[in-house]
Amino acid sequence: MKTIKQIADEIGVSKQAVQKRIAREPLYTCIQPYISTNQGTKYISDAGEILVKSAYNHHYETTASIDASIDVADNHVHALISMLQHELDMKNEQIKDLNARLAEANAYAAAAQALHAGTIQKQLTDGESSDEVVKKKGFFGLFKK
Repeated sequence: MKTIKQIADEIGVSKQAVQKRIAREPLYTCIQPYISTNQGTKYISDAGEILVKSAYNHHYETTASIDASIDVADNHVHALISMLQHELDMKNEQIKDLNARLAEANAYAAAAQALHAGTIQKQLTDGESSDEVVKKKGFFGLFKK
């Protein structure tokens, strides 16, 4: 038989922690038959000691299991963040390329518009109205030199 203090020292917790654990259900009803008191000191039989230690081992195993699960989740989160960052970098590169193409297309459109305006201006200075040119050359004749 051991005292609560001796069991607490073996487990590596305080005497008060063991007393609180013993006082909680369902351990309290299980361990009650294994506790005896002699001159104000509580003694726990060998079978009761096993129950108390198993309650603590279960707690530590559960905590270790939770910690391991958290580590696995952290690794998954970091992998996911890395993957998403890579995809974001690829999308940014695509946007940069599309902006360059758009600027090129806008420059081409501006050049075509200027060329068209120049053609119309030349026709007006030659004394022909655009309506006369259309009648004379046809609609598609406006775009031929």
